[in-house]
Amino acid sequence: MKIAVIGKGNIGGTLGRAFAAAGHEVTYGSRSTPIPDALAGAETVVVAVPGTAVVAFLDEYGPELDGKLVVDAVNRMGEDKLHSAADVAAKAPGARYARAFNSYGWENFADPAFDGERGDLFYSSAEADKDTVEQLVDAVGLRPVYLGPDQHDALDGVLRLWFALAVGQGRGRHLAFRVL
Repeated sequence: MKIAVIGKGNIGGTLGRAFAAAGHEVTYGSRSTPIPDALAGAETVVVAVPGTAVVAFLDEYGPELDGKLVVDAVNRMGEDKLHSAADVAAKAPGARYARAFNSYGWENFADPAFDGERGDLFYSSAEADKDTVEQLVDAVGLRPVYLGPDQHDALDGVLRLWFALAVGQGRGRHLAFRVL
């Protein structure tokens, strides 16, 4: 799969390396790497920029996302919605939207094993995009758990739960969930 990872920080860099190690063709777009070059030819675009940069990214590159699957890994902390589903729909109406990689810290993507078991990663997408998102989650080493289409708010609740346990209760950031 040809994947553009927009953002090279902890989340984007860690995901991009995992995708590449799994055999996917990865290009990066960031402040230091041309975004149009990354988007050209990509089938899937993983957005991993700071929450405050999402709207500007969509304003500038929305038309270039036409026909692509946009995987939103961004948490827009301090805003009414943590996800960017409405903005993607408005500014890139020809794109498809999925929500994944937002409910854990980057450490869990770098080391997805928990006492010898793979952690689960919850995601939301259209039914038609399940296989693609599951390939991405598998590439990172986590087990995909499909919540269904348009379950972005429910998925954001998983992030809140993760923060309550990892940070609020001091259990540490290398923490994941497992559905039995």
